Amino acid sequence: MELTLEIPIPHLEYFLPLTDLPFGLAQLVLDDGYKGAQAYRALYEGCLLDNGLYELGEPLPLKDLVKAAEIVKPVAVIAPDWMGNMTKTLHVTEQLVKIKEKGNYPWSVGGVVQGRNIGERLSCYMALLSLGCEPVCFPFRTPRLTTIEVVHHIFGFRKDKWYHLLGLSDFRELKLKHEGRWSVDTSKPFKGLYFGEMTGIRGHGKLDVHKKLPFGSIAAALWNIAYLRKKIQEGKDDK
Repeated sequence: MELTLEIPIPHLEYFLPLTDLPFGLAQLVLDDGYKGAQAYRALYEGCLLDNGLYELGEPLPLKDLVKAAEIVKPVAVIAPDWMGNMTKTLHVTEQLVKIKEKGNYPWSVGGVVQGRNIGERLSCYMALLSLGCEPVCFPFRTPRLTTIEVVHHIFGFRKDKWYHLLGLSDFRELKLKHEGRWSVDTSKPFKGLYFGEMTGIRGHGKLDVHKKLPFGSIAAALWNIAYLRKKIQEGKDDK
């Protein structure tokens, strides 16, 4: 499992080296009116570029995602998705694939597994594979572990494919042992919590990425990142 982090902008240079891959937010790439905007664009070249759904309540339109991608040249762009809406998610993902192919863009299109029930989520998963989506993403506000296990038992995961967990909702997710490249993004290390004292990780509000962390929260974040790495290593050792 590769670790990516949503890092408060005042601390990008300090924490970014602790990640395996930059996880960029397209809305921050497009906005040049905040302190640190130019540094954000420079540091997030080659990132996995997110569509902004969780932070904004709605994903960015395709034209804005493509514009952000032209700025930071990501390795992949996560297509817009809507919670529980397989049809709309697949339709817009197909549109982004066509835009990518027509523009001969070097990045891949990431697709998000959505659906109202397990049947729709399985159908969405297979459709994203057929579109060549990379990575195939599983969102946290769904019964994700159940979906992943059902996919594993029915279809299996592919050794040559990239799978990404959008957000972290359960420490068990860090120990997934399925085939393929796996990654996860999370902002939770920066919320002033100590993971070792927690039985559950869900909730705790959205992170204000523009706010500088107090010293205590910086220390807690370092502890939390080490804790996540420990859990990831435990998953590798259990194989």
